[in-house]
Amino acid sequence: MPVLVLSVDMNGVVVLLPQIGHDLGVSAATAGAIVTVASLAFAAPLLLIGRIADKVGPRPLLLGGVIGFAVASFLCAITDTFALMMAGRALQGVASACCFTTSLAAIDALFEGPRQPVAVGIWGALGGIGGAMGPLVASLVADIWSWRWFFGVNVVLLAFGFVALAVLVPALPSDGTRRIPVLRLVLVLCGTAGVVGGIQHASSGGWASVGTVLPIAVGSLFLLGVFLLRRPDDPLVTPKVTRLGSFRIGTAEATLSNWGSGVVMVLVPTALEVIRGTSLLETGMIFLAFSVPFALGGLLSGPMIDRWHGRTVLGIGSGVMVVGITVLAIWGVTASLGVVAVGLAIAGLGNGVVYAGATSVALVDVPTGDASEASALLSMLRVLGLALAVAVSTSIAATIDQHAAAGTGLRVALLIAAVITGLGVPLASRHPWPMTSRDLPDTPR
Repeated sequence: MPVLVLSVDMNGVVVLLPQIGHDLGVSAATAGAIVTVASLAFAAPLLLIGRIADKVGPRPLLLGGVIGFAVASFLCAITDTFALMMAGRALQGVASACCFTTSLAAIDALFEGPRQPVAVGIWGALGGIGGAMGPLVASLVADIWSWRWFFGVNVVLLAFGFVALAVLVPALPSDGTRRIPVLRLVLVLCGTAGVVGGIQHASSGGWASVGTVLPIAVGSLFLLGVFLLRRPDDPLVTPKVTRLGSFRIGTAEATLSNWGSGVVMVLVPTALEVIRGTSLLETGMIFLAFSVPFALGGLLSGPMIDRWHGRTVLGIGSGVMVVGITVLAIWGVTASLGVVAVGLAIAGLGNGVVYAGATSVALVDVPTGDASEASALLSMLRVLGLALAVAVSTSIAATIDQHAAAGTGLRVALLIAAVITGLGVPLASRHPWPMTSRDLPDTPR
């Protein structure tokens, strides 16, 4: 429930920016900051949240995250000032990081054997379909009631979700002896916020602007400080995770596929509205062609991994994604709706398989007590991949469209996304995994 709600919220709010800006007395461009602040607040504290969750157990942070997201949604629903909206969105970002990381850790702890990839597949399918359907849900709610109800519905759904989680999720494994290196984790938080914020600004302000260069430079300095303060005897993420071949391959596959999905889910809807002239509601309906196959792919990933090796499933999913993205790149958004729907459906199906499959592969050998840290690192790299994809692709598309027919830049960006996503096919063929959890000692080498 919380993953579905936050996925709909984070992706649906984009279409409401003009209305929110008008009601709160700011421009649509300024209102776009509520998207950025939520993304930064989600990505930056992930490692810190993961370490805390492994120390105290995922359950308290999962329940706390649900409460935090509900409170933040209530603030966003009732606000009459842009400042309070920004505060609510920041709290939503932090709370969603708590829910996202710990929900995956809970699944990793509660399900074993062939049931685990099935459970992860359902988790990925719900989150994915929520993200893809966000614009449609937001436009429908805003048309029937107002944008405030888009946030208000969250409160009702999360109230039910909190009760269900409190009853169904037991106390999960924790390690009270685990240290929390506050200084280094705060540096990671600040560094990630700076780098992600700068990358996101590049999509609108350009790569040479102060708003892009300065945050990336400052963020990089913070991350350099993390490197200089590294302690082999107390790493930020245990080597029992980072040295796992399965974790490395799964994380790499997830990051590569996020490049393709980022371009499809962010640039294509905008192109449909600007180039093709579809309304928000029509765009949301068209994107059902992506979201429904995405959910199906997530549900199929578990049985596929159970039947075949995980690397085979990742290779198949990446290949299917490439085909779908290539169809969109060749014919563009001005083609018949049937062709656009086919391209979206193929890309969505492959993306669903890779999204859930990469998560299953990444966590398959991770010890239960380290699952929160592992899922936090996985999520952080996914966010960085998505932010970089959108910023670079938007910049490329805008530059090309200045000197070519409208839509040419999008096609080039889609072709680049197909190539980057396609790197997942040879990567998935690596065999055997370099290392499994059974080969690792309990202490860093």
